[in-house]
Amino acid sequence: MRAWWSGVAVIAAAAAVPAWSQLSSQTSISMLNGEGGWTQAVFVCDSTDRDRVLVLSAPDARRGATLTSLSKPGLVRHQVAVRVGVGDPGMGQVYYPLTNAAGRAVGNVHAINPGMVEPGATTPTVTSVTYGRDTTSCRFAPQTRVLGVTAKRSIQLTRSERDGFVYRSYNHDTDLPAIDQPWGGRDTRASLTITGGRLVEERGGRRIYQFANGGYVYRVLASVDPAKGGGGVQVWHDGRMVLAEPFVAYTAAS
Repeated sequence: MRAWWSGVAVIAAAAAVPAWSQLSSQTSISMLNGEGGWTQAVFVCDSTDRDRVLVLSAPDARRGATLTSLSKPGLVRHQVAVRVGVGDPGMGQVYYPLTNAAGRAVGNVHAINPGMVEPGATTPTVTSVTYGRDTTSCRFAPQTRVLGVTAKRSIQLTRSERDGFVYRSYNHDTDLPAIDQPWGGRDTRASLTITGGRLVEERGGRRIYQFANGGYVYRVLASVDPAKGGGGVQVWHDGRMVLAEPFVAYTAAS
C-alpha cells in the first residue's frame, strides 16, 4: 500500500464552486472514523478489485482534501492530500483530474452521471479512482441504503421492488470474483446475501435495518447525522448478540 501512495504530498485547491461538489450525493452522508472521531467525507470507495478502501475527505476552509487508503483486512491507513480538478463530463460520465502540487496529473476520479441511473442513485456514483498507474474500482449499486466497512468485511444494503431491503456482506479474507451490475454498477459475488429486510428504527438520525437468516438476526446500524457518526453490523441468536463489528467508514442514504 505504501508504494501505491509513492510518498506524494500535495495541496488541494479548487475553483469558486468546489471542484468535488458533484462527487458527493445530496441524498446521503459519508463518514470516516479516525483518532479525532468521526469526520465527513465526500465518498467511500470500497474496492472490488484491490485490497483497499479509499475515502476522500470533505474540503476544509482552505479547500484542502485528504485521500485515505484503508488496507483490507485490518484497515491500516495511509493518507495523502490531493488537488481535485473540475469535472470533465461526457457520455453520461464525469472524470475529475487529480494533480500534485506542481500541477502534474497523477490520476483521476471517475463517476457516473447520477441522472443516468434509472432506478435512482441514492449514494455517490463514483466507480473508480486512478492514482499513478493503478486504478481502483469502487463498489456501486443503484438504490444503496448503506455501504459500510469493518476491519473484517464490507456490508452493502440495497432496496429493490422485488426483494425489498437486501443485505450483502463481503469478507475481506476471501477472493470474490467481480460480477456485472446494471446502470454502470460495480460489484463482486457476496459472501452472504439475505433478502426481505426491514427498516425497524428511524429516529434521532439513526437507521437500523434488520434481516432474518437461519435462526440468526442481522442488524445494520448507520447514523445519517454528521454530528453523530457511527454504525456497524450485529448478529443475534436466541436473543444474544454473537457478533458486533463497528464501521470504520461508511456511506448511508439519508
